[in-house]
Amino acid sequence: MRSSVIENLLPKPTGVNRFLIAAFIAFVCTSVFSQKSLSLVDAVRIGLESNFDAQIQKLEQDQAARLNNWGQAGALPSVLLTANQNNSVVERKPANPFAVAGRNISNNAPGQLDIQWTLFNGFAVRMNKHRLEQLEQQTEGNARFILENTVQTIVLAYYNVLVEQERLVVREKLTQFSKQLYEYVKLKKSLGGAITLDVLQGQNNYLTDSANYLRQKIALKSAVRNLNELLNQNLETSYTFSDMLKFEPESFDYETMRSRLISSNASLRSQYVFQELQRTARRSIQSAMYPSLTLGFGSTGSLDQLNAKFRPTANGTVVKSTVGYLNDDDTQPVIGRSFAPEYRTIQGYSYGSYANLSLRFTLFNGGQVRRAVKNAEIEEKIASLGTEKLKLSLENDLLTGMEQYELRKQLAIIAGTKLKAAELNLSLAYERYKNGSFSTIELRIVEENFENAALENFAAIYEVLAMKTDLVRLTGGLLEAYN
Repeated sequence: MRSSVIENLLPKPTGVNRFLIAAFIAFVCTSVFSQKSLSLVDAVRIGLESNFDAQIQKLEQDQAARLNNWGQAGALPSVLLTANQNNSVVERKPANPFAVAGRNISNNAPGQLDIQWTLFNGFAVRMNKHRLEQLEQQTEGNARFILENTVQTIVLAYYNVLVEQERLVVREKLTQFSKQLYEYVKLKKSLGGAITLDVLQGQNNYLTDSANYLRQKIALKSAVRNLNELLNQNLETSYTFSDMLKFEPESFDYETMRSRLISSNASLRSQYVFQELQRTARRSIQSAMYPSLTLGFGSTGSLDQLNAKFRPTANGTVVKSTVGYLNDDDTQPVIGRSFAPEYRTIQGYSYGSYANLSLRFTLFNGGQVRRAVKNAEIEEKIASLGTEKLKLSLENDLLTGMEQYELRKQLAIIAGTKLKAAELNLSLAYERYKNGSFSTIELRIVEENFENAALENFAAIYEVLAMKTDLVRLTGGLLEAYN
């Protein structure tokens, strides 16, 4: 709403004043066109692209999608390769003079390849894969909830900017209007047609409107700054807002809206997934009642090397040495004969393979599995009751929301009608004031009534738009509405 009535009441500029106003308008237009144009759809798009919560949810979705595969579920075999290098050095200084002394160096490099493949484990693999799919759906549901919350917050922030902008227009025009009246009453007093009280009253009205206008400028800047924060933009970024603060009265059918809610509401869809997760958890526990069959095969090998001092056999070098004395007489030595030791390097290897088929079946474990299954059945029932409870609560929210929308729609229509009446009343009051049949105080009362009617109209339109946004989100169509 642009307060055309006030513009009509203001004196028409002539001469130098017209030139100055034209220059001012040109300056304002230049400033406006230098700013970014921002529609509601653009604001939502920017917010979804740059909002921190939205970015976090996108990363979490990528994580869940990456985990949703058969390998993570345990359907694929596991392959394990192990390799070792063992080295040892042994110094030998035996007490036996006939034993070979020296250093033995050995190298051993064993390796093993093991493959294990679970062929059957009571459908646990299938349940694990189903659970991963459900977890991905749950992550998508959580992401949708966050994105819907982001979109709704941005939409309401954008509407709030429009409201503050319209308020600023009204208060700017009212300030101009009261200034003109103040100048008029001062001139009238100088001509003897008004008293000092009228001048003081006109001055007070002008100062009050000026203060309100300054406060409204700050309120608008704050609203734009809040919007920039949601869009992850520079807080001082300014825009020209291409959307208007208006609404088209609509009527909603409850059964149609309820059907959309049951199938598309983000919270309810997440609850459906949670209920399915509980069912999958119960089936996973039940899989422990079945036998498991595992196939295993692999191979082993080892490379060995020994570098050591060996005593040779018959063909070695003969060494003679004193090994003792007869009758403890050092003049009668006993001469021994041995072969001189020599270093040799010996290499060897070994390898083999294996295959096995393992069957495991737990015959009794104290009833642990049965108790776990019973508890899982209880959790599944709790989830089912939670779904019904949430569904009933959302249906109540839907009925309340539709009633509130109808109420706010009617209030907005009434507010619009009151504004038209206030505009007409202000126009008539101004004419009576010029004719001298209306005092400054009486005109001020009519002016304030017009201001209150305008502000009430803006608030009423905002409430209708906010309630409609809430209904669209409740029925799961908020993201699609701004794509």
